[in-house]
Amino acid sequence: MNLELRLDRLESEAAIAGLVHAYALAIRRDRPEDVAALFAPAGTFEVREGAPDRDDASTMQRFDDPPALVAYLLQGKGRPHPVPMIHNLIIKLNGNDAHASSVMVGPIPGTTHQVLGEYADSFVRLDGSWYFSARIFTVFR
Repeated sequence: MNLELRLDRLESEAAIAGLVHAYALAIRRDRPEDVAALFAPAGTFEVREGAPDRDDASTMQRFDDPPALVAYLLQGKGRPHPVPMIHNLIIKLNGNDAHASSVMVGPIPGTTHQVLGEYADSFVRLDGSWYFSARIFTVFR
């Protein structure tokens, strides 16, 4: 792989990791209004429930565009919410598209609860910048 391709790969991986962590920061800081800018205009978000060692999962919620996701998140603003901690981020690039998986542990301060699950993310590069094209979060049961 030539130097230009290697540099593009490193910059893309860093930008994608930055998106994953920017989403976690927005949730942690209770700023759902910051989430829409991380998604492509037609980006989707889906929450599923399943087991970590199986591919089958049931859909619990789906948001077909960033404004719908933000509207939902704004309903919980100011309430106890997960503090996402992202682990094991693995990114696979394919030109102007990419996929990633990561594990999220999210304790909910002020409670004894936590959320544990896995993100399956898709990304798209538009005008030189990376955005989520889809996020699927599977809550482990």
